[in-house]
Amino acid sequence: MIKIKEIAIFTASFFLGGFIFAQQPSDNPPAAEAEPEEEVIKASTIDEHLDEKAYNEGVNLLSANNFKEAIIKFDEAIKLNPDYEKAYINRASAKKELKNLDGAIEDFSKAIEINPNSSNAFFGRAQVYYLQNRKDDAFNDYGSAVKVDSTNAYASYYHGGLNFEKGEYRKAIEDYDRAIRFKPDYVYAYNDRGSSYRQLDEYSKAAADYEKACMYDSSKVFFFNNLGSAYRKAGEFDKSLAAYNKSLELDNKNYFTYNLRGLTYYEMMEFEKAIEDFTSCLEINAQYGFAYMNRGDAYYKLFDYQNALVNGNRAVELMPNNGNAYLNRGNFREMTRDKAGACADWKKAVEMGIEAAKPYIRQCK
Repeated sequence: MIKIKEIAIFTASFFLGGFIFAQQPSDNPPAAEAEPEEEVIKASTIDEHLDEKAYNEGVNLLSANNFKEAIIKFDEAIKLNPDYEKAYINRASAKKELKNLDGAIEDFSKAIEINPNSSNAFFGRAQVYYLQNRKDDAFNDYGSAVKVDSTNAYASYYHGGLNFEKGEYRKAIEDYDRAIRFKPDYVYAYNDRGSSYRQLDEYSKAAADYEKACMYDSSKVFFFNNLGSAYRKAGEFDKSLAAYNKSLELDNKNYFTYNLRGLTYYEMMEFEKAIEDFTSCLEINAQYGFAYMNRGDAYYKLFDYQNALVNGNRAVELMPNNGNAYLNRGNFREMTRDKAGACADWKKAVEMGIEAAKPYIRQCK
């Protein structure tokens, strides 16, 4: 009797587990959340001085996204009042929007020089440092923003995001706790705190936070996907399926969701349903290599080794740098009596750092 080897099953090309964070890679800081309202300081209703008049006009232009004209007005205000902290902060914001990042840092730094307790200036400079990939400097400035004003929920949130990137999940949770304390409806903080708990394998706490995120904003597909993945990890498969079904109600063309729901069916040992979902995923995105790998694994569990191999081949074609794709295909090749091909794949997997492949190559000698 042939023993079925355990095989790796994955959810995405850039991380395991199917969790998406609000911190999205882009030319902006790591979240879709709006910056704090305090960064663009509201125009004064009192127009007693020329510097204030120029400043107020600059704020109105900045609010209207007329960044170049806003800078001209802030220049006027600063010329009349060289210690006008708020003018420096808002001019920095305008420069940031125009991609003049060095100029923005200079202005935020001047504001901090004028007022070392300006949480907004530290926060603004941190945002620019992040855009420049100066993450240590950004981390320090977010921390300074929190130190001078612990109620700055946005600074706490972004500080938590960088702790998360460092793998400091407990510290990230402390940051998200603080952000939520001062902004109880901070939906992204709930989502990302949930992801921190997930990294610590505390799936019930993760699910609770994802539930909060979904409650405050029921329009985000990735919130429900995260919730479904947390429940799947916790073994609560019915709740996992319910979350993915809600996600598909929001977007029935989201290939990623079909892949994730397929994983839940896979873990429920409902392999035919898993194959249906992986197939739906590939009908939307035929280049998604992980769905081929996962569908191959499901066929493998059904002892359909030829179809498993077809999918394994496609997974390797699409993901030639993924060691687990070679490990799995090696298993498929072994079951189709291609011992030489299986050994070649397992050796390739070991070369690519896949420890789980090492026991397999012993039988290749």
